[in-house]
Amino acid sequence: MSIPKEILTAHTATTRGREESDYYSIKVDDEGKVATKTTGLVAQNATVHKDAKDMSMHSKFENQSPLEFRNSHFMTISGQGRLGNKMFEFASLLGIAYRHNYTPYILQRHPLHNTFEIPKENIRSLPKLDNVISIGEGAAGKYFVKTENLTHDKNYTLGGYYQSWKYFDFVSDLVRKSFKFKSQHERKAKIAIETYARGNRPSVGVHVRRSDMASTRELRRGYNVAPKSYFQKAFEFFRKNLTDPVFLIISDDLRWSKANLQAEDVSFVSTGDPGADLAILASCNHSIVSTGSFGWWGGYLSGGTVVYFSNFPARDSWLAGQYDKKDYYPPRWIAME
Repeated sequence: MSIPKEILTAHTATTRGREESDYYSIKVDDEGKVATKTTGLVAQNATVHKDAKDMSMHSKFENQSPLEFRNSHFMTISGQGRLGNKMFEFASLLGIAYRHNYTPYILQRHPLHNTFEIPKENIRSLPKLDNVISIGEGAAGKYFVKTENLTHDKNYTLGGYYQSWKYFDFVSDLVRKSFKFKSQHERKAKIAIETYARGNRPSVGVHVRRSDMASTRELRRGYNVAPKSYFQKAFEFFRKNLTDPVFLIISDDLRWSKANLQAEDVSFVSTGDPGADLAILASCNHSIVSTGSFGWWGGYLSGGTVVYFSNFPARDSWLAGQYDKKDYYPPRWIAME
């Protein structure tokens, strides 16, 4: 499979009466590792030449390598939901574009830039794309196999949530490097780990999501909340398999968490800042995931052993019809109820 070498980040602006997009490029090597690369002006559906001098570019770009994509076609996302949802969309964009040798890009004003240091070098101008079609997914938490069979004569917008590890796990190194936290979030995460996991104690990030999912309306739809018994079982699993672990709890319902999950090896470290809270979860050695995409990403980025609540979505619910757990949860994760 040929491998794309650029990721583009774009923002729109009006220039000479037309809308354009500024973008920066990130070079990706054959192993999915990131290194920046300067790219010049690329016209819609431009032909890729072996010699950059053959391209209709400003002379300052003549000695640079041309884009190495099939007909310079592009792919982006529509952008839906909050932080965890947007991370799924962006990661899936990277994977799907990689698979098809497309150039992925996101708006420079995209909210992910508030949390992550997605590189901003080499900003250039890209004419507004046309010949764009939107790809809708079959269901939020099911792998949409049709993304493997796209025609290559269009530009694409991925419209939906695309919540499956199958879209991007094969470029996980690229995904992790793209989700580099801003320095203020990394600093808070470092302080939390150094404060509560002193002496190199193994840290387990615990995400407890309850507030919005505990409403009657959401429960009826299948947005289940993990009970106390699930967390106790997960705690015991890690206590048996790790030496003197510490559990760092991030929650949107600290009152419930403190009333039900108190223990000598448990600390409550929520900051109220989603970026910092996710950075803390990602900095832990291992993870306990309850419900929702935010905690899912805390587990994925931590890279250690991940335990997840197996009754999300609730069985036989409307939401259960939107998810295939084999698509949503990586097979290496451990299910508990």
